[in-house]
Amino acid sequence: MTKAMIIVNPSSGGEKAETYMEKLKKQLEPDFSELIIKKTKKAGDATTFCEDAALEKYEVVFVLGGDGTVSEAVNGLMLHQAQTILGIIPLGTVNNVARALGISTNPDVAIDSLKQLNVKKIDVGKVNNRYFISSTSVGPIPESVQEVDIEMKTKFGIFAYLIEGIKALKNDETYTFELDIEGEKWTADYSMLLIAMSNFVGGIGTVIPEAEVDDGSLHLVTLKETTMKEKLSLMPELFQNTDYTKNQLEHRSFKKATIRLLEDKEIKCTVDGDKGMTFPLELEAVPHSLMVLCSN
Repeated sequence: MTKAMIIVNPSSGGEKAETYMEKLKKQLEPDFSELIIKKTKKAGDATTFCEDAALEKYEVVFVLGGDGTVSEAVNGLMLHQAQTILGIIPLGTVNNVARALGISTNPDVAIDSLKQLNVKKIDVGKVNNRYFISSTSVGPIPESVQEVDIEMKTKFGIFAYLIEGIKALKNDETYTFELDIEGEKWTADYSMLLIAMSNFVGGIGTVIPEAEVDDGSLHLVTLKETTMKEKLSLMPELFQNTDYTKNQLEHRSFKKATIRLLEDKEIKCTVDGDKGMTFPLELEAVPHSLMVLCSN
């Protein structure tokens, strides 16, 4: 018996979510003897559904939703080290994970292209007790992503994040961190920390040129204290698909790290676009641990 589960986030994709769900169901029915549909109603539902799919040994779970729903699904599968394959039909605003996997951000095209996709093992990151598939970050710019509400996303799409990001450029606050990366320790002031799983960050595919979804590493980008004018001058560095040349931006790859905040403040990181945990952060790459459908 071949079993597949479809998980749908009805709040993603606007009114067309149900239409895409029916189209996907029709596409899959000839290939699976059992096909069930689960609809999310609250945060954490996708994780629970994927835990069930892992325990009941479903061959594939297809997620129709944005990066947040995909991240929840990954956590459910990783909790049980599942051999279940993850398929993604992107219905979100940024769809960072789909972009990194070479999946079309047009849901109709993504569904029509399913039979051309390949199964590939990719890396997953772990921060404390939570898994992530896109990025973990700290600082005013990534924090601004949390402030984008559904109404703004519906009205402006991906530009809603750009609008909030530009506002955050005015914030010149820095934090003092202690970093221990594979035995190398140092203390520094940064206005941003970004730990990414691939070259795609915020829908941009040039932020960390050498990063791949299956290279076995996490990729840290740090931003030192800068003025708004300096931040604007650094923007081309993120779009050129080359190594950084400005000393305010630094990049390094690693397998394991601990990051502490050396200030009497309680700030939370952002994990896959959603509010995460407070410091310290224990970070680890979990190489080739998740099977996905992708085009590359």
